Amino acid sequence: MGTGIVDVAYQAFDACRTRVRAAAKEFDLDFILKDSQAKPPAELTDATLFGKLEGAAQLAAKVDATWTGIRVELDSGQIKLESVERALNDVETNLRKADKAAGA
Repeated sequence: MGTGIVDVAYQAFDACRTRVRAAAKEFDLDFILKDSQAKPPAELTDATLFGKLEGAAQLAAKVDATWTGIRVELDSGQIKLESVERALNDVETNLRKADKAAGA
């Protein structure tokens, strides 16, 4: 294994991976709302929630589309962060192989 600066780089990769992994877990709707009284809807929004409001069905559909969009964006962020974690692991693995091949 490497010494000095190389060991510091490995520690930095490990610290960065740990932070990225923790951030990825936070890209979850339940995590975001855990300290809130707000809860995401478990089912589609019922238009009668808006009473006799004209366009209630369209409004309910927009509410549902918004929640769907939030979930999609959070999932996308989580997937991207997980990809970063894997990439950091790959870079470190390649550095270790190069370090070993160089006889360090």
